[in-house]
Amino acid sequence: MSDIDPEVLAQAKRDYGENCELVKLTEWSYQFKCGEKSFCRISRFIAEKGFAVSASEIRRRWPAMDHRERIDFACNFQAKETWTTNDDEILDVIMSDGDDDIWSGCALGMLRHSNRNRVVEFLIERIGLNESGHAPLNYIQALGLAGDRRATEVIRPYYDKFSKAMEAEAVSGIPDDIYWGPIPYFSFLCVAADLFRIEGAKEYEQAIKRYFDHSNEQVRWWAEHALDFKGPTTLKRNAEYARTGRFP
Repeated sequence: MSDIDPEVLAQAKRDYGENCELVKLTEWSYQFKCGEKSFCRISRFIAEKGFAVSASEIRRRWPAMDHRERIDFACNFQAKETWTTNDDEILDVIMSDGDDDIWSGCALGMLRHSNRNRVVEFLIERIGLNESGHAPLNYIQALGLAGDRRATEVIRPYYDKFSKAMEAEAVSGIPDDIYWGPIPYFSFLCVAADLFRIEGAKEYEQAIKRYFDHSNEQVRWWAEHALDFKGPTTLKRNAEYARTGRFP
């Protein structure tokens, strides 16, 4: 595909590597292939100056949008740089008529709503109703950034569950697949970081710091990233990104 503003393609190559090529253009996003198995997306709300949509239009169109279109819109809409009362109204439409696939994709964007209390209560409710068997990490991350102590009650059970699961490493060792293997490194570190943001308790900070010296580089990077710590692994990866345009 070649129907793309050269400046948008340049942005994709700058952010995700020189091999980026446009594979799909939707109403709300540019989607690129950046490697053999690597894909990225840039919201048109960011890429195109002046790109906007009115709440009245979304209110009119939303009932007729299929599930894929709703997800594409919500994920890309939440990335817009500026925020207005019009955008609050759009979020109201999304929050009133959606599902976890849609809501989790714009959970961070919900924090931009002017009614923070409503958003926090909504996210807490979504976690409480979660029956997927997987931790709703996007909701948890949003609540961590919100820093509202009411969220601790619904997040702490995930922390306890993952803490117990992490103990398996001492028995079975580090799994070959640290991303999808039986030990939830990423989920544990994310949840611990969000509880630390909310509570500020040393318990969570120390739980994360224990993995700063882990033998696996990816786990070390997750741990440093969880605390926004520019440690040796992060500095190494930042240097590699500056040299090649992509993380190792």
